[in-house]
Amino acid sequence: MATCYYEGEPYDCSFTDKFFLPIADSIDQSGIATAVKDSMTIVPWAGSFHLLALALLGGAIIMSDLRVIGPGLHTQSPLSLNRKMRPFLIGAVIVLIISGVLLALGEVMKLFYSPPYWVKMASLVSALLFTFGTRDSLIKNNGKLTPIAIAFGVVSLVLWAWVFIALTSLLARVAFLIMIAGLGLLVWLSGRGADSMPLMARLGSATTIALWMTTAVAGRWIAFW
Repeated sequence: MATCYYEGEPYDCSFTDKFFLPIADSIDQSGIATAVKDSMTIVPWAGSFHLLALALLGGAIIMSDLRVIGPGLHTQSPLSLNRKMRPFLIGAVIVLIISGVLLALGEVMKLFYSPPYWVKMASLVSALLFTFGTRDSLIKNNGKLTPIAIAFGVVSLVLWAWVFIALTSLLARVAFLIMIAGLGLLVWLSGRGADSMPLMARLGSATTIALWMTTAVAGRWIAFW
């Protein structure tokens, strides 16, 4: 077992730590990371834009996916509303990634050892894959699953489940199950209207909301870990 160091204290590190720790350390010592840490303005501004982008993303997701599930705006079709929300969603994701990178450069080593950070990263990748690869396809095809949509769905959910189960506590898993139960109840109760979407489309939108909510909650969890 190799020996690694965290805040000057030695510990027996895993193969993953042994492989990725030098990469994280080199990033932490880089010029751009040093500039971020020495700046009095980069991190506060990046944090502000990060939260604003998260709010914009949440609004775009909620408006589009609640329409699919049922209780959302009924003046527009799910496909039309999803297309209108797409530019806001993509713009928010771009700002989130840029601001998130700047925030991460300010505390590389802390994040390397932070389970919530890796839960957030896995949830973010899973949410992106599922949103653009599975959920959009379900809305476009009126709830029909295509092979590509299935592939994206399987990859995103396996990645999410693997990291979430490995790195979270029992309390976090129970909280997630309660959220899933609430979304499931919403899907069931909202599927009785004349213009309701097929069950598979509604489940896809509920899953999208769950993945993005996990990403957001894990991001807030980082600050308290």
